[in-house]
Amino acid sequence: MDWLTECDVDLSTGSQKEGMDIRIQKIEGTEKVNKSYNILTEFFVSLTAKGSNSLTSIFLNEPNIPQVLLEAVVSHFDDRKMVFEDNIITELMLSQPKTSSIDYIMHRPGNPVIKSLYDINTPMKETNEWTPRKAFRVKCDKIERYDNKDFDNILPYLKATDNQPFVFLNIYDWSLSESLNENLAIRYFCHKCSELYLWIDQNQKVTNIQLEFDNDNDSLFL
Repeated sequence: MDWLTECDVDLSTGSQKEGMDIRIQKIEGTEKVNKSYNILTEFFVSLTAKGSNSLTSIFLNEPNIPQVLLEAVVSHFDDRKMVFEDNIITELMLSQPKTSSIDYIMHRPGNPVIKSLYDINTPMKETNEWTPRKAFRVKCDKIERYDNKDFDNILPYLKATDNQPFVFLNIYDWSLSESLNENLAIRYFCHKCSELYLWIDQNQKVTNIQLEFDNDNDSLFL
């Protein structure tokens, strides 16, 4: 496949600041939030609904949880926590999406990029089997560009941090094939990222997609 090349990837991350006070606290009072549905709802609910026991993180760069996240994302989860570093909220940890929210998404057409990543209408065969995985860099100059303005609204919430300068998304339904280069998510991310990698196991299953962005791009991820 001329659009993939096996490679070594540096997965080293930054170190935590010494002496930092870290605590995790439940997010309470979401029953008072005016729940809304938008592209953020579809992405984060689909991401966690696709894999059992899946958890997603959203990193914040402001002192309070934005109202749009409270209404369109946080209120759609039963397990909601926030991480404080030296009394400043830096991260939301969300799991167990509400059944009503999953049902809502399942009965809507859905965003094409999200559906290519996490089509929750497609049953998934879960396995506890683990096999070694190898990284392959996607040669994006060989991938046809795909733009999606709705998905662009998600990028600011796919934010990497100093401690982890790359983004991993779990993948559940992709198998390696020549036609995988037509996948809409790959075609979209190829022209948004500085580097794009696929992690593939010995069964030719894609287990993760790794996103890296330019340092001056503040739209990264979890």
